[in-house]
Amino acid sequence: MTNQNEIQKRKIAEPVTAPSLNNIWTDQNAFQTAMRMANALSASTIVPRDYQGEKGLGNCMIALEMASRLNTSPLMVMQNLYVVNGRPSWSSQYIIAMINNSKKYRTELQFEFEGEGDTLACTAYVEDYSGRTIKGPKITMEMAKKEGWVNKNGSKWQTMPEVMIRYRAASFFGRLNCPDMIMGLYSTEEASEIAPDFIVVDDVADRVEKEIIENANKEVLDPTPVEESKNQRPENVNEDGEIQEEGMTEPQTSEDEGQQPLDLGEDDPY
Repeated sequence: MTNQNEIQKRKIAEPVTAPSLNNIWTDQNAFQTAMRMANALSASTIVPRDYQGEKGLGNCMIALEMASRLNTSPLMVMQNLYVVNGRPSWSSQYIIAMINNSKKYRTELQFEFEGEGDTLACTAYVEDYSGRTIKGPKITMEMAKKEGWVNKNGSKWQTMPEVMIRYRAASFFGRLNCPDMIMGLYSTEEASEIAPDFIVVDDVADRVEKEIIENANKEVLDPTPVEESKNQRPENVNEDGEIQEEGMTEPQTSEDEGQQPLDLGEDDPY
């Protein structure tokens, strides 16, 4: 009896550790836990539409894993992760927020400007705990024009160049100095300027139905009545319905043979 009590006390004293969601694709317990959490999130109407319902279960699973790796809220990931041209991407504001909230550096992300107009340039930088300044790549308007960022239809580079150059400098800084936070993803502004990985093709059934609707009632029908068409006989078909080859004539009947006797010629051996 005492042994059973000791075993029960040990079970109560042992801490219960929840499975890590970092390994949901390799750990069965973590996968089941993530599935239950994804079901609850997909049933919510607060999460973005891409994560709602049965079709959003897979997206919820991925968001849960990314949130676990970033040590942040799954809802925060869902609200700032977008799919642009077939690529998952972060909003630029979230990239800046991740860097500032990580406490990896002593200062928040700063921006240094040079020039103005067509000579405008921006560099994102921070200062670490040892006092060293860490900079990202310099982004210039000349670079933006050569890369084709400015000339795209609806580009915000034409109307808000200072804001866009900040966002681009932040995303470049994050991928260069904080790849563990960015996880190799582009910003939404960058993803929108990259050609898509796929071409959207209409479903075969939809295309067939569309073709039927477009071509319906276009063929001119023959107004000849059915009875008249039956009485008409092609030239190469005889009365019995047999097809004759060219150069052949219809065989003569017995009546015709009686009216036109066979001429054997003058030299008849019989």
